[in-house]
Amino acid sequence: MQNSLRPLNFNEFIGQKKLKKTLKVIIESSIKRKKQLDHILFYGRPGLGKTSLAKIISNKIKTKIRYAQGPLLEKKSDILTLFCSIQKGDLIFIDEIHGINKKVEEIFYSALEDNIIDVFIGPEGDQKLIRMKLPKFTLIGATTLFSKMTQPFKDRFGFIGKFSNYTKKDIEKIIKNSSKKLKIKIDKESIEKIALYSRNIPRIANNLLKRSWDFAVVDNCEEIIIKIVNKTFKNIGLYQNGLNDTHINYLKNLYINFNEKYVSLNLILGFLNEEKNNIEKEIEPILIIQNLIIKNSNGRKITKKGIEYLTNYIS
Repeated sequence: MQNSLRPLNFNEFIGQKKLKKTLKVIIESSIKRKKQLDHILFYGRPGLGKTSLAKIISNKIKTKIRYAQGPLLEKKSDILTLFCSIQKGDLIFIDEIHGINKKVEEIFYSALEDNIIDVFIGPEGDQKLIRMKLPKFTLIGATTLFSKMTQPFKDRFGFIGKFSNYTKKDIEKIIKNSSKKLKIKIDKESIEKIALYSRNIPRIANNLLKRSWDFAVVDNCEEIIIKIVNKTFKNIGLYQNGLNDTHINYLKNLYINFNEKYVSLNLILGFLNEEKNNIEKEIEPILIIQNLIIKNSNGRKITKKGIEYLTNYIS
């Protein structure tokens, strides 16, 4: 989501009502007690607003926010560089925090609990302990793979917040707000269809809004209407309920090659030009949510609903 579309405060942030209410209480309590805000861990699917909510928290407590990516924190020096740059009261946001190298993850434990970092420097057998005192700070971690985080790391966070799924009504509100910010005219029918095809993910909804506006501009339309939306979706390869070409290719191969029989992922890989991780993390989840495939210990198979989907929506 572009910065121009990010909500600036809790009121602008649509959805996640329980999570927002809890965060407001935690923040208000820390302000009243004049204590540093506890470390926070967010988890949930990509595109639900974890980064946006971290920025809102930063605005609320009136402090700087420093960004980092978990997979890029591979060595002790990477972590030391991160912490050397912070000042008292700063907020650190680490996206995909599960990706931090497990060999250096323990450095975070003392940093989060006691605001100190202990690092052994020098060759093995002649190492010296260097202790670095850190200013008080708040770490907000975000992960799409909560199960990949170790329990000791999770235990260092004072609050763990799960992002719930958005409703279609929530997404429609987000599209309306975004269209106003971007000064885009759009009719009700178009808003409803974009919401339906967004998979109830705010980031996807905003991207579909912007792509529809691209087609409207090129076609000299001053407003996004359903004709423009349909044309946009057809050109970008988007199908009923937000499936794309990769989802359709997966379903077709499952049906044509294996009918309604269970099949292993390794066998599926032989028919698809996709990486295993991409299938498991990007393709299959939405197909499972929509009950188009079944995935269990026996493997994967297309459901009757999946076959109906191919019959009804794919020419």
